[in-house]
Amino acid sequence: MLEQTVEVIKTAPDGIWVQAVEPSGCGTCAGQGCSSRRIAELFQRKPRLFLVECDLALAPGDRAVIGIVNGSVLKSALVAYGQPLALMLTGALLSQTVHPGDGSALIGMLLGGVAGWLLARNSQAARPVVLRREGMIHLMKG
Repeated sequence: MLEQTVEVIKTAPDGIWVQAVEPSGCGTCAGQGCSSRRIAELFQRKPRLFLVECDLALAPGDRAVIGIVNGSVLKSALVAYGQPLALMLTGALLSQTVHPGDGSALIGMLLGGVAGWLLARNSQAARPVVLRREGMIHLMKG
């Protein structure tokens, strides 16, 4: 399971809104802020908030660890990017066999891309879940 430490920003009836907590550094410079970190900060976007279902009693400012099932990120990427691309190519090839020419290939590609986008948009992605409050020891039964 992929895990990430998050900070609770606000609570909602259907879960909690969280923001990822960035590590202080890679460990090489002991968090002093090397040039790689400074360059990354130049291109850093505004932090994003995510809604996560939660059974724990957490309040704004609390830190927790969320997790997502291994393989779900790759599966989501394939659905979001691979499926539309494959349908675009298939649409272009099919339209070429029916009516040869660049115009029909372009129309087939656009139709395949729209179909892929609609399928990707309506698919269900794995959602992260709150595993534990940060600092809690996770006991595994063996």
